[in-house]
Amino acid sequence: MGNDVWIKQYKKPKLNNPVAVVGSPGLRSVGKLAIESLIEKTGAQLIAELYSTHLPSIYETKPSYAAHPAFPGGGGVIVSTSALDMPKVQFYASKKPDLLLVKGYHANFDGQHVVAAKVDDFLFQKKVKRMFVIAGYGCREKSMCCAATSLQLLSDMKEKHSLGTGYKGPFMGFSGLVFGLSKLKAIESVCLFAGTQPNEEDLEYPDKEASERAVAKLKQILSF
Repeated sequence: MGNDVWIKQYKKPKLNNPVAVVGSPGLRSVGKLAIESLIEKTGAQLIAELYSTHLPSIYETKPSYAAHPAFPGGGGVIVSTSALDMPKVQFYASKKPDLLLVKGYHANFDGQHVVAAKVDDFLFQKKVKRMFVIAGYGCREKSMCCAATSLQLLSDMKEKHSLGTGYKGPFMGFSGLVFGLSKLKAIESVCLFAGTQPNEEDLEYPDKEASERAVAKLKQILSF
């Protein structure tokens, strides 16, 4: 992958069979809010950050996660009150429970697959064997459904946690790419979809209730 994607690691915590949880901006920011909530609830610490020349600092599409191959990533920084920040993907780790939390980035740029693959590489190196992705899907009901990388996982989610399938269609964005590419790393993955009614004026307007519903289901599945 060359030098266009790199990870800066700050800490190397000892984790026992960690489970990865991935969330990113997307429909009603459900995944992003869920990861932020989990970081707060578990006291997870920042252990690494991924940077890439592919990550853009601005987006030309609305919503910003909508795929548009004509807009490649570009270099740049975000300046705010005399502070600088770079577009990035962040990794947090918690003990009790052993979790690796991935705070993602909009995947709408040339090189987005390379970035997602690098995330899966990092999780694989950390001995992650199971991953949960949290996202929203358009639905009038306050429901939960799932998708998985194997029929056995789908069966387990239905029998043990009363989670069935309920969404069919494209899974756009960073989380969708990490979810799909995880299969190439033999990481068993489940996506928890929280139903949210799209806000037509702003598809990214936060739905905190949907994100907390997804977090509650994850806590029930992982028993913490």
